Amino acid sequence: MSRRTADYIRVVDSITAQIRAGELAPGDKLPTYAQLADHFKISVTTAQTALRILRERGLVEGHQGKGTYVVERPELG
Repeated sequence: MSRRTADYIRVVDSITAQIRAGELAPGDKLPTYAQLADHFKISVTTAQTALRILRERGLVEGHQGKGTYVVERPELG
């Protein structure tokens, strides 16, 4: 049985790496759920799960009707 990384973990790891590398800076807007789904070839629900985890980790914050943004001081511990 092969062990494949769950799709939402791939997204979380990718965005976390982009934040750590400075490719996504504080205040930058993340792609929409649909854009993430298209880019990573995943479902919108999986994209929502990934962004929820990033919010719980303190890396991004959502603004109703505006999008999801990298927080000013991401918790990169």
